[in-house]
Amino acid sequence: MASTVTAFTKIYMANPDQKTLLIEQTSKDIIEICKKFQDDSGSTNSEVKTLLREIATLWKTEEKNKFGFR
Repeated sequence: MASTVTAFTKIYMANPDQKTLLIEQTSKDIIEICKKFQDDSGSTNSEVKTLLREIATLWKTEEKNKFGFR
């Protein structure tokens, strides 16, 4: 099974339309990643949603710890 590694970096854009397009493309990419995960693992929709919530919670905690405030 092939694996994909994605690196996320903070991008500052002067053009709000660029940001909107990037958000839309990222949303599509995340949906595809979730569908592939679901197909490969046999997870239910509910399990995938729970996983995404857990990732979001960890992300918020990591940001808080990294900067000391939020």
